[in-house]
Amino acid sequence: MKLVKTIHTLFDSFKHIAHIHAMKGKNMKVSQYYEKEISNKPYKYQTKQNIVKCLKKLDLWDQPYKSITPALCWNRLEGIFNQNTKRVYAGYIRNIFNYDKSQIPVIMGFAKTYDLPTAEQLESCINRSKYRLHLLLCMYAGLRIGEACAVVPQQIKKEGHLYFLNIDRAYSQDGLSLSSPKTLGRVLIPEWLAFEVLNMKKDDYWKQGRPTKLITTACGSLGRVEKIKINPHMLRHWFATDMARRNVPPHIIMKQMRHKNVQTAMAVYSQVNNADLINAMPTKPSANKQEMAKVVSLFN
Repeated sequence: MKLVKTIHTLFDSFKHIAHIHAMKGKNMKVSQYYEKEISNKPYKYQTKQNIVKCLKKLDLWDQPYKSITPALCWNRLEGIFNQNTKRVYAGYIRNIFNYDKSQIPVIMGFAKTYDLPTAEQLESCINRSKYRLHLLLCMYAGLRIGEACAVVPQQIKKEGHLYFLNIDRAYSQDGLSLSSPKTLGRVLIPEWLAFEVLNMKKDDYWKQGRPTKLITTACGSLGRVEKIKINPHMLRHWFATDMARRNVPPHIIMKQMRHKNVQTAMAVYSQVNNADLINAMPTKPSANKQEMAKVVSLFN
C-alpha cells in the first residue's frame, strides 16, 4: 500500500514537472502564469494577495515566465533586507515555481522584538482610540488584528463562570475577505472583556471592505502623542510576554496563543526588554563601584 502511494506521488510529481516545462514553452508572463496556475489553488485569500505582492516586489510579475530561473529568483531575494520578509518570500517562490530547497534554500528569520510599554501606558493610549475594543482584544486576548475586527458577540461562550472567545474567522488586510483565521481555537478572556463583546451592537461590527490596516495607521498617531510605539501585533506580543513574566506554564501560553508547539510561543512572542537585560547584568563588588565613581567624576 505504501509502495503504491509512493508511486502515485512520484507520478504526480513527474506530471507536474512536465506541465511546468510545457508552460515554459509558451510565451506568457509570470502574471499570466499566476492567473492560470496559482490563483485557482485552494490558498487563503490573504495568501494569494501576499504572493502577488511578493512577485511584484521581486520585479518578477511582468517578466517572461520562461526567463525565470532559481538563480534569478535568488538574486532578487538577496535584494530584500528584512530577513523575515526574505524568508516568507523564499517560501512563496518555492511553491510558485516548484523549486526545491536545494534551489531556493530555507532562510532563517529573526523573532521581532519590541521594547514593550507598561500596561498603563498602553491602556492610556488605547482608551483614546475609536478602535478601542479591537486593540483591547489584541492586548488581552492575543488576537491578530484581522481576527479582532471579525469578532461578534456570538463567538463568546460561557462555561460555568468562565468566558471563552471562539476564534473562527478573520478579515483580510484589505477587508474584502472574511474567512478562517491563521489559527483556529478558543481563548479564555477576562469577564469584563467578554461583557464588552457581548454588548456590541450591529453598528459596532466591522464593515466588509474596510481595510484592517486603518487600525495600524491610527496606532501610529496615538503612539506619537503618548511617546510610545504601539501597533496591533505588538499587543499580541505583550499578551504572551505578560503571561511569561507571571510564570504561566509554557503549555498554557501555547494554548492561549493558539500555537501548535511551545517553542513558537516562547521563542517568538516572549519578549526581552532593555530593562530585562539591565537586570540580567552581573553586579560589581562595592569596592569596584567606588573606583568607578572616581573615574566617572573625571568627566563632570
